[in-house]
Amino acid sequence: MAILTGHGWRRCATAVAAYLMMVAAPLLAQSPAPLEAELKAVFLFNFAKYVTWREQSGVSGKGDIRVCTTANDAFFAMVKSALEGEDIDGRPLVAVALDGLDDARSCQILYVGDARTADAKDWFGAVRDGDVLTVGEGATIEEPVIAFVRDQNRLRFDINRAAASRHHLTISAKLLRLARRVQER
Repeated sequence: MAILTGHGWRRCATAVAAYLMMVAAPLLAQSPAPLEAELKAVFLFNFAKYVTWREQSGVSGKGDIRVCTTANDAFFAMVKSALEGEDIDGRPLVAVALDGLDDARSCQILYVGDARTADAKDWFGAVRDGDVLTVGEGATIEEPVIAFVRDQNRLRFDINRAAASRHHLTISAKLLRLARRVQER
């Protein structure tokens, strides 16, 4: 049996994540809270692989890719566990628990939880002009770039390409194909 290294390991990890996203998601009906949170943490890792930030943002250079969360400590722990030891093109992914709105500006990915709350609107406002992939739960008109949605007991996601454009992000066609819905405006 060959040990997976380099790109082989990454392809295997991507295949496992895709399996979780598309096939294992119906299990949410049996045990929603922990499994759903774990799936969201894995999604955040995979989103990072299929988004490109513009050159002048500094994200495409060297250094960490900061995946920030405003959610509770248990969810942050799951995100931290999902990202531990992971990197994209040699750049480590680092989970960050945010304390305040100013800290959000240093994030490359910002997860806010329920995107329809007043708090979420404040978080989105803090990064409105930044090159930040915003992720939340529930569809909204302008934000987030990616929204988790429940669809027939499955965890799915919608992508808002207009929001991605405002944040100077390019979403891979591979990720767009996996989305439940892609909003152009």
